[in-house]
Amino acid sequence: MKRQSTAIIYKAQQRGHFENEQQRLLSTFNFGTYHAENREPFGSLSVLNDEVLAPGFSITRSIQEGTSALIIPLTGGIKVTHETTEFESFPDEALILPAGEISIKNPYEAELVNFLYIELNTGTSGYQNIGFKLDTKNTLLPFIKLEAVKGYIGIFEGRQEAFYTLQPGHGLFVFIINGAFETEGRLLEERDALALWNTNEAEIEALSNNAALLLFEVKI
Repeated sequence: MKRQSTAIIYKAQQRGHFENEQQRLLSTFNFGTYHAENREPFGSLSVLNDEVLAPGFSITRSIQEGTSALIIPLTGGIKVTHETTEFESFPDEALILPAGEISIKNPYEAELVNFLYIELNTGTSGYQNIGFKLDTKNTLLPFIKLEAVKGYIGIFEGRQEAFYTLQPGHGLFVFIINGAFETEGRLLEERDALALWNTNEAEIEALSNNAALLLFEVKI
């Protein structure tokens, strides 16, 4: 029998907001100077930022021991340096980095870049640069499997559904990249997020064409 779920909805317009001429940062969870009730980490998900960088601009981050960074470009490519190792990453790819000092740069002369910066409270021993095959629609495609977290991405046509079964003691976190979805009876629009727990299954239905989401199963 399906259990009644407990949930927190993270509306896009209520995220933490930092912006200047070089950068825009929107944080789903508490980050930097942003602190709000019910915006603490969810399981092993500790940071989820929607970030834009101006042409030629770069930022630096310090990934703590026992933590991994997941970077997903959404618009344009980025150059990432981890200690002395350099990477390029583009849309339809994800980059997983271990603890250490990193920089993220917009390499373009006249175009903005948009990416998701995510931190996971689970370590990884090396680098992973993962490509997505998003030509397969209406299904959840696995792209990351670490200790305490599994990640999926999917693009759906309108009214297409997906069902996800959770392990006992785990929670589900859904982030809408674009479009709109209904998840367990809750409306989620572009850049909204939803945390679910105390449930063994979740039903997800796309409400628009080419709607895209990220889904994470985490230990809580």
